Amino acid sequence: MATKRGSYRTGRERVERVLDASHELFISSGYGATSLRDIAAASGISHPALLRHFASKQEILTALVDRLDREHGDWLATDADSAGKFPSAAETARRNADTRGWIPLFTALLGEATSPEHPGHELMRTRQRVGTRLGVQMLSSPGDDERSARLAAERFGAAWDGLQILSLYFPGLIDIPTQLATHEDEMKASGFPPAPALPGPAPRPADTVNADTPPERTSRARAVEVAARLYARHGYHGTSMQAVAEEAGLTKAALVHVAPTKHALLDLVLAELFAPAKDESDPYGRLRALLDRPRWQAAAEIVLMCEATVPSHPAHAQMAKRLADNLASAADDLAAAQSLGEEEARTNAQWLVALALGGLIAWLYEPDAIDLEALIGVAPPLG
Repeated sequence: MATKRGSYRTGRERVERVLDASHELFISSGYGATSLRDIAAASGISHPALLRHFASKQEILTALVDRLDREHGDWLATDADSAGKFPSAAETARRNADTRGWIPLFTALLGEATSPEHPGHELMRTRQRVGTRLGVQMLSSPGDDERSARLAAERFGAAWDGLQILSLYFPGLIDIPTQLATHEDEMKASGFPPAPALPGPAPRPADTVNADTPPERTSRARAVEVAARLYARHGYHGTSMQAVAEEAGLTKAALVHVAPTKHALLDLVLAELFAPAKDESDPYGRLRALLDRPRWQAAAEIVLMCEATVPSHPAHAQMAKRLADNLASAADDLAAAQSLGEEEARTNAQWLVALALGGLIAWLYEPDAIDLEALIGVAPPLG
């Protein structure tokens, strides 16, 4: 028995060392760029020894987020106190921000796990569901319309997720606790915008991340689409040129003719699939344009957006510029359309862009339950 207890203790110590080392590497280098061999070396154990505890890097990330939740708690695990009062969203956001690495790790998992193939998919989908349920309890009062309260909670949670993404791209610019407190107070004071009448908009066309790319398309178009579909499933770092060539039905030489390097292929995907729309005339048109894209394209963009929060990621500069342009354009539109001052337009633009990001994430987890059009287009941001 002593030997078994000693072996168990050694195993637990190794697991904690692996999680500690992974935590530091994921923060400094990014989740996607960190390999299992990097983690093993930083943990002081062999690669085979690491695999006895974790079968994949995704399992390590899931375990890290779970450990942070257990150590520091979050609003998903918090019940009302004896007086029936929940901690405010702003209080939880401050605690998250003060927990080193929580927001980067959570954001990486949030994006990666949108793929049903990811081992953390069910965990994060459950978090989304429980978050909505608790959001309704925190924000609504007896007599509130149930559907409107649920939609408001979904919008609030989506914007919160999006604000965390923006905070990683623009450190010090996004005041998440103040944004959440402002909108929480506004909803409690003014109530919820009414949910659209049933049955709502027609269902979006069925689409999957794994669907085949038509073989008659040009080599360039096939390579770009296949690369994006693989990014949606495995991220940029988890997608090889060989995998793209095989799924696109191309030789490696033909793929290299389209894009000579893995980085060049990423640039091509970003330029051809994620270029911003230019023809919308109102501040919410950009959000509604998202509804015209297939699911695999939205999934690829979200995975890359969450993955590229680390400055060393090859898409970081492009994603940061796109987000900065979106924030500036939305602020200008809001200022003109609603006669807002510069500061108010800027903070409302942050909420609007965050809502779009978080709304897409929520829809990717629950494509049959989330009404994306209602979520991001039913009303302007509060405030």
